[in-house]
Amino acid sequence: MNRRATFSTGQDVSQIFSKNWLVHRITRRYIAGAVRYGRGRMLDVGCGGQPYRGLFAPAVSACVGLDRRGNPDVKGDAQALPFRAGAFDTILCGQVLEHLPEPGRAMAEMGRTLRTGGHLIVTAPHIWGIHEEPHDYYRFTRYGLCHLMRQAGLEVVEVRAMAGYWVTAGARFCYYLEVFERGLLKPLVRLGYGLVQGCALVLDRLHRVEGDTWNYLAVGRKPG
Repeated sequence: MNRRATFSTGQDVSQIFSKNWLVHRITRRYIAGAVRYGRGRMLDVGCGGQPYRGLFAPAVSACVGLDRRGNPDVKGDAQALPFRAGAFDTILCGQVLEHLPEPGRAMAEMGRTLRTGGHLIVTAPHIWGIHEEPHDYYRFTRYGLCHLMRQAGLEVVEVRAMAGYWVTAGARFCYYLEVFERGLLKPLVRLGYGLVQGCALVLDRLHRVEGDTWNYLAVGRKPG
């Protein structure tokens, strides 16, 4: 069988010629690293197409996807979750908080529906361009994420910068290059995506400035 080569994270190698292959690769790697917190019944808040369901499948007994759009398992609002208190052992919320008018309320709702001893896994941007406008409201520091978790009654287990300055700069530059991805320039721009992001990854490993990360992964635990 002829199969396309893939990264160890499961990403198609051909995607290195897309504007965002690096941030997608990094995100998947960090989410995969957080699977160790998964157990029991899991809720994926703002699930979209549920790209991480397969990663958590070996660790959890069931996964419920919630979103306001598309075809999730349950349609609902993260700021008013339609579940009883303590309904889930694990909650995943990936790249959602910035799109909510009241992220603190959503965090409190996730804390409410989390069972004692359960974990909340969150990813959220720190430095990134406006997207999905007009529903793009916030950016988060590690201290902001810790504050929201503590307000929701959760213990902060870890907060990890998902990259440093170079990955952030390279990724943002590729989104700028997208303006020129047309006509005769398209092949050159796509080659640029691969070169810029590849160099950014190497430079980030040589000198990682986490204060300029594009994104964070935070994990909280419900005490008791």
